[in-house]
Amino acid sequence: MLIDFHTHFFPDSIAKKSMEALSVRAGGVGFSGDGTLAGLLSFMEKDGVDLSINLPVATQPEQVVSINRKMVELNAKSQKVICFGAMHPDFAGFEDEIARLAQNGIKGIKLHPEYQDFFPQDKRLFPLYEACARHNIMIVFHAGADLGYPDIHCTPERIQDLLSIPGLTLILAHMGSYQLWDDVEKHLVGKNCYFDLAYCATMDNWQLRRMILNHGSDKILFASDFPWERAGNIKKKIDSLGLDKADLEKIHYGNAKRLLQFP
Repeated sequence: MLIDFHTHFFPDSIAKKSMEALSVRAGGVGFSGDGTLAGLLSFMEKDGVDLSINLPVATQPEQVVSINRKMVELNAKSQKVICFGAMHPDFAGFEDEIARLAQNGIKGIKLHPEYQDFFPQDKRLFPLYEACARHNIMIVFHAGADLGYPDIHCTPERIQDLLSIPGLTLILAHMGSYQLWDDVEKHLVGKNCYFDLAYCATMDNWQLRRMILNHGSDKILFASDFPWERAGNIKKKIDSLGLDKADLEKIHYGNAKRLLQFP
């Protein structure tokens, strides 16, 4: 079984334009498919992915409610893709919206410090984090560099204060912080957080293996960041590291099933 914990798709009407604009912003980075849900499902079949998690990002506060309404609707129909919710740091009604997400079976939200222009350690955001903890809503953070932005908002040092929030399940994308892996090893490895493998196919094999073993294979989530990377490339990378079968099973699907509360 293979569960991809980090994927994206857009509404059909804007998918092509959105993918092209994001690619240009990131310096012409390549992508697979067409940015639609149908495209994601097609590549899931090609790469042997049984279930994907879609992580929507609200770039403006006024987008939060409409995105979340659509994610709830899609979850009622889909068997192969589970949508998380969206949240924005400047959304005033976060407490009620987080409660509504939980009531509708949404398991988590995605926050992107670059797209949403915030720093994770900002104390004004702690009530949002604490609301997620109370309602058992996990938070997936984009962490580290983003190819479309010159500055880095979410660094390993800046995420540390969040680790002490009681009951918060924190998932740091891109093995803790994209392109800041030495700092991840210094500040985050072994701590109370999960890392996902999104867009990590080019990591040094020895460092990736060391980080997985030192952090604990029970806190690593298989992830691609599709359509920016294919799940097949990430699986090939992970399967080449010489990890034990038990470790691979946790990473491929076991940890995700536990977080999603699947039998």
